[in-house]
Amino acid sequence: MKKLSSVASALVLAIGIAVVPAASAAAATDRSGAERLNIPNSSACKAGRTVMQGMVAGPGGQLYIVFTKAAGAEPVLSRWLRDGSTWDGASWVCAGAPTSIPTLGHGNDLAYHANYLGQGPALIATQGSQSAYLSDKVTIVRLAADGSIGAASEVRLPIGNISGFCYSATAAGGAGKYAARRLGSLWTHPGAGALTSGWTLVKSNLTSHDNRSDQGIDCSENYIWNTKSINTSTPDTGWNWIYQYNWSGGDVESDIGVPGNNLTDEIEDVTHVGSEFFVGINRNDGLADSVKVLTE
Repeated sequence: MKKLSSVASALVLAIGIAVVPAASAAAATDRSGAERLNIPNSSACKAGRTVMQGMVAGPGGQLYIVFTKAAGAEPVLSRWLRDGSTWDGASWVCAGAPTSIPTLGHGNDLAYHANYLGQGPALIATQGSQSAYLSDKVTIVRLAADGSIGAASEVRLPIGNISGFCYSATAAGGAGKYAARRLGSLWTHPGAGALTSGWTLVKSNLTSHDNRSDQGIDCSENYIWNTKSINTSTPDTGWNWIYQYNWSGGDVESDIGVPGNNLTDEIEDVTHVGSEFFVGINRNDGLADSVKVLTE
């Protein structure tokens, strides 16, 4: 999403825009744990892009992240390989220069499918983000057997503009299932068949206690995690949020907090490997982006 600046932050505070209810701050519990990846702007895996966007774990725990310039310009898809068997500060290393894929668009969210339409592994990336970057399209990025990045194609979704997308191979009794979200609405799709039909609106009023911006989502056998980030209308004491739902859109846990650190740390996505969850943090003011554990 749009990069934040200290000047904009000061202006927001001065004119008192969209003050977050006191209850929200009081409910905050810091759930961002140890850092698993640190990505400075000089990283070869950014190729001069400074904005972290969508993120997902793929085959063998490999990590894929979209980076763009401001306003989603010139997107690239980067790939990171696991380094060792333990989750530590060097859990992933850059697999080389990222791949330029213009159809990624804003690249707000990524999902991984091990055998998309029976044609092998693929990433599915949303092209739109929030209301400022409307798009009903997703980009399908084919992966080679080793997880390396291949050709890309485009699919238009019948449900309209979305900003969050995920797939779980273990949902629906192992049949697999997709979820897509924009603003307060949640749709699901059976694991089989093309994405161009078969969507069901399951909830149109997802819980949200303030005006945070929609970011990426993640899903597992039983649950969906929805991330909401700080933006230019957030007080400097504001936090990023994650909400946990079941597949019917019912609340499981609200107000999972990731600090905004005076509008510096902006949550972009959440993904998991087994039972371990990781959050992607786009850090402003030229600081290194980060992937951290989401603690219980």
